[in-house]
Amino acid sequence: MLNNLQNKFLNITKTVFPDHPQLFVEWNEDIGRLMGSEGDYQPCQSLKAFFVIMDRLGKDHQLKFENMEQWADEYKAEIRNFVLPYIRNVEEESPQHSLKSNNRQVINSLLNQNFADSGSALLFHRLRETISKNEFDLAAELPTARIAEKAIEATAQVRSENAYLKMKSNAAIEQWKNLTSQAITSMDDLTADIFDIVSILWMQQATHKDQMIHFHTDDALNLRRLQGRSEDSDGYQTSYRKKERDDIMKRLAALTTIWIRIERENLRFINEDQGNFEEIGQVQFNPLFLVDSVTVAYRGDNPIGIYECSIRPGELLSNFLYGSQKSSGLLALKTLEYHPTKQKYHKRLSRYLSWQWRIRQKSADYLRAYNIGGEKGLLNVMDLDVNPRYGSRIKEQFEEILDTLQKDGIIKEWSYKEKDLEQQIEQERNWFANTWLKARVQIIPPVEITGNGDDRDLLLIEDHDYEMVNFSTMLKGLTEVEMAASIEAVEEKLVTPENINMERNARGLSILQAATEMGISHSTLSRYERNLIKRPYTENLEKMKEWLNAE
Repeated sequence: MLNNLQNKFLNITKTVFPDHPQLFVEWNEDIGRLMGSEGDYQPCQSLKAFFVIMDRLGKDHQLKFENMEQWADEYKAEIRNFVLPYIRNVEEESPQHSLKSNNRQVINSLLNQNFADSGSALLFHRLRETISKNEFDLAAELPTARIAEKAIEATAQVRSENAYLKMKSNAAIEQWKNLTSQAITSMDDLTADIFDIVSILWMQQATHKDQMIHFHTDDALNLRRLQGRSEDSDGYQTSYRKKERDDIMKRLAALTTIWIRIERENLRFINEDQGNFEEIGQVQFNPLFLVDSVTVAYRGDNPIGIYECSIRPGELLSNFLYGSQKSSGLLALKTLEYHPTKQKYHKRLSRYLSWQWRIRQKSADYLRAYNIGGEKGLLNVMDLDVNPRYGSRIKEQFEEILDTLQKDGIIKEWSYKEKDLEQQIEQERNWFANTWLKARVQIIPPVEITGNGDDRDLLLIEDHDYEMVNFSTMLKGLTEVEMAASIEAVEEKLVTPENINMERNARGLSILQAATEMGISHSTLSRYERNLIKRPYTENLEKMKEWLNAE
């Protein structure tokens, strides 16, 4: 019956959305997944909106959902007006950044905007998170962190040597080792900021993967909007205080000590432009960043850090930041301004949301609520304490962080998903563990992310709480009604293992003979009759149906 359902949606899209032929392709894929066993699958936002308006029209006008094909044309205008804001423009491309001649021009341009193009691949995000929380294992011979999530298995190590850096003397090599030997102590949220800053500046200027850019300590301080003691005519700040420069120089040196390796045999990159996959062979340990022309700052005989250098992403990282495999999203530049210790949780949540919004961009599923507690909850993302003894303090701090992000324009708005949460908390003794940690928050992105200045309809969808299970139930209910009607009308035999087996025996056919008549393999038919194939291919299902109902 899936084909009947697909035809129904095809006819509706032709009738209501003749100017958006891509809708059927997107909806067809989502319908197949919703009808399958992918329990956590979220359809595209346009299909969600379609379900919402059709369900609403059905309830308002006593119309049967299964007959929507018959009445869709009558309510065409209402359906179009509701769904159109959620239709993704397939011709929309990532904004093109004009090349700047140097960092100063790039930085002055960035300081006039709220968001910047930054890396958003899973490996990029997890590396940044590993650095910010210093998740390196100090018990190993070399400080090591393992990243294992979904399709990525990688290892990051902190190493003091740098074979890629051209050293002119043994003394210089020794000085470099002294400089980087304590790098592990500098892995924190400020180092994660430098990771973002270097990546952003390189992405803005690179014309090929191997291009080096010049990087100066003052570049990072300007992007963090720290006030220097002097200001050039173009507004670029200079003459920073010693501690401010030292902090950046140490972190930049620490960043150059990180090496990464992909553990899987092959690494697959999604080519979003062509909709296919590309693979590269196994990568050995590779520096996260390559540096050259390094100027090291000293205080007496002690090296402090890297004052300026030429720098570019290493071979592995550059694949995620440039070219057809590039995966980027928008990072709020305010993130870099937050204090690296006093506001580290603000930084972490902002980075996480930037990554999440990039993931949700395809389906415009921005308003799906986030868990507060649990392994994948926001508290764990920020590494915030969950000790029930300090429940009120943690809740207050969590809300203050979200309020600050809203005030600073990183998010548009936030609210608890559970409308009566505060009332529940007042009535419970162990509210922190039993109620609040299990609650969810809805975070609305700013217009720079969604491109939608009016989210009233988005909120309406979420207020009705049309979750994936409801969409799936609608579809499966629709097919059940159609199936019953079809049986009553033409007494068509259903394709089930029992019916196939009974019909084959009634015709006196062996498995091989019946499979030959159907045009499928005998092993497939044998496994299907034994109920070992829960979801046969559509093509095979149609062949069995035709054979079963043949006169």
